[in-house]
Amino acid sequence: MQLIDIVILIGLFLVGFQFWQLRKQTEAALAYANNYCEQNNLQFISLARKQTKIKLFKKKLIEWQSEFEIEFSGNGEDSSLGFMQLQDMRLVNITTQAYPIN
Repeated sequence: MQLIDIVILIGLFLVGFQFWQLRKQTEAALAYANNYCEQNNLQFISLARKQTKIKLFKKKLIEWQSEFEIEFSGNGEDSSLGFMQLQDMRLVNITTQAYPIN
């Protein structure tokens, strides 16, 4: 096995690990968004990842910080936007725009 083979294997492992981590974080964000909508009597519409940053050597060796955009409805007719921030699998913040309610 040559050095280039090892580098390729490590690269493939890192790409796979990144995909797995982002998928896991998106599932956690979806659960947080559904829970937030249920608690506030909102209709959940969609969730989209806006940005992800990888922070090295902060509190842990590697941290994934992601921003998500939440689309929801307060009255069943209009849609409003909210923003969610996750650090690894922890919810940091949810902010929403003013939205109409029934």
